Amino acid sequence: MLKKNLLVFPILIALTTNVTGQAYKAYGGYMVGLWSINWTSLNLQSKPEYGMGKFEKAIFLNGGGGAVNVYDRIYIGGAGFTGNVQINGADTTNSTVNRTLSLSSAMVGPYLESNYRPYGNLELNLGVGMYFGETSINVIKDSGTKSWSNIWNSFGDSGSDPSYVTNKISTTITVVNPYLSLRYPLTPWFGFDLSLGYFLTFYDPNGWEANKSPVADKQEVGLSNTFFKISFIFGG
Repeated sequence: MLKKNLLVFPILIALTTNVTGQAYKAYGGYMVGLWSINWTSLNLQSKPEYGMGKFEKAIFLNGGGGAVNVYDRIYIGGAGFTGNVQINGADTTNSTVNRTLSLSSAMVGPYLESNYRPYGNLELNLGVGMYFGETSINVIKDSGTKSWSNIWNSFGDSGSDPSYVTNKISTTITVVNPYLSLRYPLTPWFGFDLSLGYFLTFYDPNGWEANKSPVADKQEVGLSNTFFKISFIFGG
């Protein structure tokens, strides 16, 4: 029911406003954004003695997309994003062990938006996207390849074998993204767009897999949060 309401919202805006005219009948371009994450559950696994610190930053996403004007002020398009963030450090109780914990995400899907011009060339867009993809957690423990000397020694006949353990655990995600954006066409063929929205993310905390096999127990990640995006678009 929530997804249906979000899809109806931009259509109602477009049909009820009396302002007409758009700079671009179709556009596409490069998009970069910041996806805020609630790191509480993952930071619990990053103990101080591991020397790794905590996750604090948003995920930097980059991607691209575009849309076409299909009726009056209604645009239909598609976009895709990918990005990752990681922390690492040396074990303070055993300096020969390095650890890395990272989270990455990739998604793609359609979006629908309504467009009108409240003042001059400035455009206001209200829309919603639905993206499908995957989020992965990579857990690495390395007790041998902390330097190039270790790597080349293990490559030779010294008998020094690095110990490297890595686990990639992933799950599918569905993201509903209601947003508001301000777009300004600098020329008849180029403009920029500033967008603020929310990533309402659905996933199964019991549905993680490693090596295509289910992982027991539950791991939650706070993926539902705000999303800020800048787009550099080309249109006509």
